Amino acid sequence: MKNKRLQFLQSFVGKHFTGSPSPFAHWLNGKVIAVEEKAVEFEFEIRKEMTNPVGMLHGGVTAGMIDDCIGVNFMVLGLEKFYPTINLYIDYFNPVFENQTVIVKTKLEKLGKTIINIKAEVINKNTSKIVAQASANLALSDVKIPN
Repeated sequence: MKNKRLQFLQSFVGKHFTGSPSPFAHWLNGKVIAVEEKAVEFEFEIRKEMTNPVGMLHGGVTAGMIDDCIGVNFMVLGLEKFYPTINLYIDYFNPVFENQTVIVKTKLEKLGKTIINIKAEVINKNTSKIVAQASANLALSDVKIPN
């Protein structure tokens, strides 16, 4: 049986994820491409306000996209307690420019009792080049996730 959060996110496949409680996620305006219990895929259109002074996608915005998708990937696991991100390592490889599109794919690597590891990859949809790769660890907290 699918958990409620997984079913909720799957209802957005092919659409912008307007169901997020995060104002930052709404600003990013990601479109849900695929959702499984251990992996998610989002698409983001690069707008001018997401770029740095030379017109490339700002590294901080890339990190925000990755972190947001990792958070969604965590939420669809259906766990009762919140696991905040405790570290996020990113390698940047290729630029992305305004009016291009990136795909962010995340995948659960390890679900431990107190630590979760999730990997991410950002791909430029226009060039098929890898923009960035990331790894994050999330740690168990005492905060219960509301239903």
